[in-house]
Amino acid sequence: MKRLLLATGNPKIDNAVKIKLSKEIDYEIIGSVDLKRDLINKVKEEKPDLVIVSKILGGKDYSILETLLTIRTENPNTRIIYLAGHLDSSNKEKVNELATLVMSGVYDIIHERDVSLDLIKELINHPREREQVLYLIKHIKTNVVYEEELVEVEEVEDVEDIEEEGYKNVFLVSSIKPGTGKSFVSTNLATCIAKYGKRKENGERPKVAIIEADLQNLSVGTVLKIDDDKEHNLKTVMDKISTIIDKDGNLIDDRLQIMTVNNFIENSFQQYDLAKNLYALVGSQVRMEEISDVKPLYYVYLIEKVLEDFDVVIIDTNSSLAHTTTLPLLKMCNTAYYVIDLDFNNISNNIRYKETLKNIEVSDKIKYVLNKDITEENRELTNRILVEPLEFNADSIKELGFDLVARIPELPIEVFLNRLFAGQPVILDNKDYTLKVRYEISKIANEIWPIENIDLIEKDYEKYKEKFFASKTKKGGLFFRK
Repeated sequence: MKRLLLATGNPKIDNAVKIKLSKEIDYEIIGSVDLKRDLINKVKEEKPDLVIVSKILGGKDYSILETLLTIRTENPNTRIIYLAGHLDSSNKEKVNELATLVMSGVYDIIHERDVSLDLIKELINHPREREQVLYLIKHIKTNVVYEEELVEVEEVEDVEDIEEEGYKNVFLVSSIKPGTGKSFVSTNLATCIAKYGKRKENGERPKVAIIEADLQNLSVGTVLKIDDDKEHNLKTVMDKISTIIDKDGNLIDDRLQIMTVNNFIENSFQQYDLAKNLYALVGSQVRMEEISDVKPLYYVYLIEKVLEDFDVVIIDTNSSLAHTTTLPLLKMCNTAYYVIDLDFNNISNNIRYKETLKNIEVSDKIKYVLNKDITEENRELTNRILVEPLEFNADSIKELGFDLVARIPELPIEVFLNRLFAGQPVILDNKDYTLKVRYEISKIANEIWPIENIDLIEKDYEKYKEKFFASKTKKGGLFFRK
């Protein structure tokens, strides 16, 4: 049986683990220590498989960081679960500690204010991978509170959610096949939040970033009419990031080089003319063999670099889960909006794809957006006809288990092409016949950031619809009397 040593400095935690967890874990508890020096010596003598260490462990001979690094260096086969105390991003003291631990191979770090036994048990049974704690590096900007924070143990019944929830301000727009309108949705969504998002306390609209995460695509730049910058695009950003991450996935120890790369990333975001608080990092045109040089970790660095600079980050991804961008971004996002259409084959593939999303533990993040919805009403409101009733429609999709957060109606092709040519997302329109599209896009945006004019758009749409059909009925009546 594997062996566990306790070194939390808190008898309440030690006793809780000994009494309540000992029968639920596959470890023999070989004792507990109260001082850092004793911990180092005990680990050296006993060589336990696992130690649980708290930041409040006593002793003045070593700092907690020195203690953990010594254990890690002298006993690399001993895994460490570290109860670090609450993480406060505003504190500037000892900024490198958690980042240093992650880079030294300590991944099982708990930085919640309160720690449940269920969370400790989960970490004992399921060690974290490096990718799960990369956010703690923050480019060596991690800020940790160290002022006498005691780690409290909750009752066992208070189970905490330990699933990765992603960054709260990072949102994905994806699909499982090209052509569903993924970039149409992402650009309109980003523009809607930037242009109509509720003002912050300082009176400014939210600052929004849109990232075209597909190295071989220029859709976002095309829709927003942003020039293809050969020197500042996603590929050149990835190339720069590759210079500060070594072959083992560690950040190099060169502050000047890191600062240079960070400045390059910032300068690669281009401001959108029609919404000055919207910035885009557009894609590039590269050969397939060039993509193999780009590692998923580069995307992790990119997102972690920009997420604190923007209130909202919208990412337009590649349609393939096998693409180097997709999986890490799914892990990091708060919500992923998957765009689907009325193509039955597309829906069938999405049904099968649900199992894949479940297996990689991101299914709880997925929401579905129906784009190019076709209804008789929408056709009439845009002065078109439906040649025959659809046998497979939005209601059919809902019956198949897709909870649609929005149903964006199809645009007449001439409207779509004109807006594309102008580089003006439909959300900026003032035409009555695009009100329904604008309202459905605003519904999605409102989930991310409160949209000030959403109620007005809905009312205007209802008025337009009422007026349109009243006029049609009146004309129909006069014709009938003739």
